[in-house]
Amino acid sequence: MFRIRFWGVRGSIPSPGPGTVHFGGNTSCVEMRCGSEILIFDCGTGARLLGDELSREGPLKAHIFFSHVHWDHIQGFPFFRPGFQPGNEFMLCGSKSAPLNIEETLAGQMNYPNFPVRLSQMGATMHYNDLEAGERVEVNGVTIVPEPLSHPNGSFGYRVEHEGKVAVYATDNELGGESSESFQRLARNADVLIHDAQYTEDEYWGRNGLMAKKGWGHSTWNAAAHAAAAAGVKKLVLYHHDHSHDDDFMRDIEQQCRAVFPNSLAAYEGLVLDL
Repeated sequence: MFRIRFWGVRGSIPSPGPGTVHFGGNTSCVEMRCGSEILIFDCGTGARLLGDELSREGPLKAHIFFSHVHWDHIQGFPFFRPGFQPGNEFMLCGSKSAPLNIEETLAGQMNYPNFPVRLSQMGATMHYNDLEAGERVEVNGVTIVPEPLSHPNGSFGYRVEHEGKVAVYATDNELGGESSESFQRLARNADVLIHDAQYTEDEYWGRNGLMAKKGWGHSTWNAAAHAAAAAGVKKLVLYHHDHSHDDDFMRDIEQQCRAVFPNSLAAYEGLVLDL
């Protein structure tokens, strides 16, 4: 089994409300089930919903991979219920190049006066693995490889290989005129590419009176579609939607993207993909 489920698909800040009912308003969190292994990618506010579901399964052992530690990728961790349950065990993995390691960052957001409960008070057993770019993680027949992405303060994309299938999680990546060598290694011939597509071309370049977003560390759906085609990707999933894009706006983006890369869709909360 290789199953992907989306629990949070937004970027920057949660965007709940009547305009985001279909695609959802929670920030980044994706679950992958590879056989008996549970892999979690980022812990934005979507991690709260995932945690509520996982808490029903009894003792857990899972890996959590952080793309980076900007708020929208860690802000759900203090509300991740399985983290408070004794008997559960988690390996938390992320970039070794950040100013603070994963443990220090997660502890920092839960220190007073930011939060009333400290990381040390969570009941589950936590292990930490500060990864180098390209360092392979082998987990019971699953291979996970991090590659650097283009984002302020750095970010990791992850290539997940299991039973001959490949899924790539690549959020917070600003694609330039040509894909980088590391991105090509990451995405080459993937069955599914989950990629940042936060902006339209007008938003990115600052056209029609909009403020330019170039250099902010995110891609347009158009750039994601062309990069997916160049890498030989089979299915593209647009991800990390801007908080200002409501359901109608997202449906329009999805339609435009399919004209460029037909086998594509915009991620929404509750989306399940079986490879």
